[in-house]
Parts: sequence; C-alpha cells; structure tokens
Amino acid sequence: MEVYRLEIRISEQMLLKNVIKELREIPQKANLEKTNKLVNELLSDNTLRAMLNAANVLLVNYLKYNDHGWNHSCITARNALKILLVLNDAGIKPNIVSHGFGTFDDAAFIVVLASFLHDIGNMYHRKLHYLSSVIISEPIIWKYINEFYYDETLKKKWLIYAHITNAIFSHDETVQAFTIEASAVKVGDGCDIAAGRSRRPYNLGKVDIHSISALSIRDVQIMRGKEKPLRIHIDLTNPAGVFQIEEVLWPKVKSSLLADKIEIVATVNGKPIRLSRIIV
Repeated sequence: MEVYRLEIRISEQMLLKNVIKELREIPQKANLEKTNKLVNELLSDNTLRAMLNAANVLLVNYLKYNDHGWNHSCITARNALKILLVLNDAGIKPNIVSHGFGTFDDAAFIVVLASFLHDIGNMYHRKLHYLSSVIISEPIIWKYINEFYYDETLKKKWLIYAHITNAIFSHDETVQAFTIEASAVKVGDGCDIAAGRSRRPYNLGKVDIHSISALSIRDVQIMRGKEKPLRIHIDLTNPAGVFQIEEVLWPKVKSSLLADKIEIVATVNGKPIRLSRIIV
C-alpha cells in the first residue's frame, strides 16, 4: 500500500511575487490599456489593501479559514484574467462584448475589479458575504469607474457597474452565474486552492480536511484545453488534495457557465488520479 506524507510544496508560479508579476504582464501583453492601468492602481491602493486585511483577520485569525484577503484577491484576479483570455481565444466572448455593450478591455476591467472586491464583505460576516461585498464595494467601484470612464455616457458607466457587481455577487457557489465575466471570476476564485492559501490557518492550529487538502496542492495551471476550450491542471503531493478539487473548485465550476467548457485534470506528483465526483 502506498503511503503519503503531508509535504507542503508550491510551484514557483504560485508564489505571490510571481502571481503579481504575471498579473501585471497579462494585460500588457494583451494590449489592454484600461486593465493594465487598473491593475497597477489596485496593487498600490493601500486603503483597499487595509480593508481586505481587516476582512481576513476576521476569517483567518478568528475562524481559522483559508486566506480571503489581499493575496487571494491577487491570485483570483490573475486566474480570472487567464480564463477570460483563453476563452476569448477559443471564440467564447465575454457578455459585454458578444452583446455589443463594450470591448474586451472593458470585460477584463470588470473581471479584475470584481476579483479584488469579491470577498471584501467578509468584514461584515461570512454569512451572505457575497451580498455584503457588493454593498461595501459600491464607493470603490464608482471611484474607479469615474476615473477610467469619465468621458463615457451615464448609460455605459452603469453597465460597467452592473457587470462588476453581478460578478461579485455571483462568485459564491450557491449563486448561478449567467455571464462569462462572472463565470471567470467564480472559477478563478475556485482555482485558488494551493498550499499557500491554508498555511496560516494550519499554523494557527487548524488541522482538518480543509487545511490538509489545501496543503496537499502544489500547483494549479490554467491553459487551453485539448478536447474543451479550457483546461485546469492541478498537481498534488497527496491525494487528500482531491477534497479541494471536488468540494471547493467543482461546485464553483458547476454554478458557472463553464461546466461543459472545462477539462479538470489532477495528478499526484505527476501521476494521473481519477476524480470520481466530477463529470465533465
């Protein structure tokens, strides 16, 4: 019988410094002018960072949940942008583009801002945090809309606002997403399941399936699929990580528009492992 030990290892690309580097590079390489500037401003927004830290104290320090703060927001934004770009390359356009309401840069702007704000409502309470995130985010969203869309019509500004708040509200697995933008944020959120996210609660004494399974995930890669438009490849050091895939990631995929567009592949130290509860 094969014996596995808990080995806390994460790949280089999952280190926060490399996540932020990639988050900066993605809109630059894709020539997304608004999104590129937005990313740089969000990364230097100290008020937003302090707000996310406050929300995280309540969750991590008091409830011993996995990270829902600044680091998680950066990772979610990076993931969501990658998903949006892969889908777009496969001909699956964001709603704001396919319905003629805006550009791909607008869609990326929506996805990045929603990703940074989706968990901020945890400073009220974990219960219904996806709703309180919308409420708390309102002045922040308008601050950035008024800065980046100052010369646009009121109609366009409200359309951008609506897509951002929809994506924030829809990130919870109990809410069905009905736009590609919201689906990218939701699945990008669900892809933050690697070891770095649970290290603090584990060190604070939380030893359960949530922390152990997350500590078992070394790497999560988002890429073009072989048989479907999008592939999510998760590499584990221990089969316990399957819990994160089936109980955290998969419910978000199921309640997005992407369930039939994603291949989820899991390996343990490079060897394929079967995911019994996931039907794709």
